[in-house]
Amino acid sequence: MLVTPTQPTALPGPISVLASVVRNDGLRGLWLGQTATLIRETGGTAAWLGTKEVVGRLLVAQRAQRTGKPVAVTPSGSVELLPWESALSGACAGAAFNLVLFPADTVKSAIQTEEELRPTRQAPGGQAHPKPTFLGTARALYRAQGIPGLYAGCGITIARSIPSSAIIFLIYDGLNKRFG
Repeated sequence: MLVTPTQPTALPGPISVLASVVRNDGLRGLWLGQTATLIRETGGTAAWLGTKEVVGRLLVAQRAQRTGKPVAVTPSGSVELLPWESALSGACAGAAFNLVLFPADTVKSAIQTEEELRPTRQAPGGQAHPKPTFLGTARALYRAQGIPGLYAGCGITIARSIPSSAIIFLIYDGLNKRFG
């Protein structure tokens, strides 16, 4: 039996995806999940940078106590971290970013995929069901699965963010020391 290769189906481009979203959901569809993204990014970034700073200062204080040597301070008033201190504080920051506001990301993903995973049917009277809201989706997820459902997938996300944040801050602090 001779098998002939089939042509892969071409995926839609960004313009056709954009047009499809606007056609199906209106302009509001372009911002589906925006509330959750805003909460996650603002709160998560505050946790990310705050944790990096707190852990970095604790490590420097521990180093100063252990060695009895004064800690070098940059002209901007920040404390210079050793590379391993920068990486460790960055790793802690990556974990904190995700741990603190992971439920917002879960809610965002549920909002953005709801129509594809659970197509809505017409409400009684022929009207469409209202679009999901952040709080409504969060409540529904909590009722269905509790806290574990809001944190589903958090472990692997944290495992991924620890090394990446360690590398990000190691590079950032190194460049800041060199050129800052």
